[in-house]
Amino acid sequence: MTDCGKVLGQLWEFLDGEMPKQEAEDVRAHLVRCAHCNPQYKLQLRFLNALVRAHAAREVPRPEFVRRLREILATIGSDLT
Repeated sequence: MTDCGKVLGQLWEFLDGEMPKQEAEDVRAHLVRCAHCNPQYKLQLRFLNALVRAHAAREVPRPEFVRRLREILATIGSDLT
């Protein structure tokens, strides 16, 4: 059994396909049944897909989007700001 904290901490690794097969299967099974983690997974998946589409279209993000994204990342302690 996989707990929510562990799953949420590994979502980007899971979305990027960078985890061992069995561990990914455990995370996938947890996401299917967990009403707490599934919405966060869907949000991050939509965000990742939007970035991929924007990159493929060679779109430049609006300055307001970049500013807001940096604010959000700063609140969660990300080193991507």
